[in-house]
Amino acid sequence: MFREFEEDKIFRFKEFDEARGYIEEFKDDKNTFEAIDYMINHREYYFLLKNVVKQINAKKNILAYLFFNLPCLKREEDLAMIIVILKKADEILKKIVIDYIKSCNNEEFAKQIFKSGLKAEAIEIFKKFPNLCGFLKEKIENENDKKVLKKAVEFFEIYDDEFAEKLKDKLGNQ
Repeated sequence: MFREFEEDKIFRFKEFDEARGYIEEFKDDKNTFEAIDYMINHREYYFLLKNVVKQINAKKNILAYLFFNLPCLKREEDLAMIIVILKKADEILKKIVIDYIKSCNNEEFAKQIFKSGLKAEAIEIFKKFPNLCGFLKEKIENENDKKVLKKAVEFFEIYDDEFAEKLKDKLGNQ
C-alpha cells in the first residue's frame, strides 16, 4: 500500500575502490556521504577511522555524519584509533567523538581513555557512569592539572558533593 513512499537504500558504489577515493579526500559533497555509508555498510571501520586521522581538519559535518552513523566498535584496533583521533582532535571534533563514545556505554573503554592520558576527556565520558566514582577518586587523588580537576569537580558535583568540595579546596590552593 505504501510502497511508493518507501525508499530502498541504493549505494552509488559497487566496489571498495570506487568509494575509497572519496573517503581519502573527505570533500564536502554527496558522494563523500555515500562513500561513508558504503564503508559502514561493508564494515570498513578501521579504514574510515584511519582516514579521519589523516583528514583530522576535514569539515566537521562530514565527521559528525560519520560518527553519528558508526556502530559501537569493539575491536581493539578500532578503539585504539579512536584514542588517536581524540588526541589529535580540536574541541569540536572531541565533542563529537565523546558523544559517540557516551552513546556506546563502554565503561572499560572510558577507563582506557583515562589511562591513555586523556583524563579531562575521559572524565566527561565518566559522567554517564556513576559507578566510576571509586575509580576516579582513586586516580584523581594526586592530580595537579587544573583542567582535569575542574572536570572532576563537575563529575563529583553530580555524584558526590563532599568529594567535589574537597577538590574545589584543592583547586583554590593552587
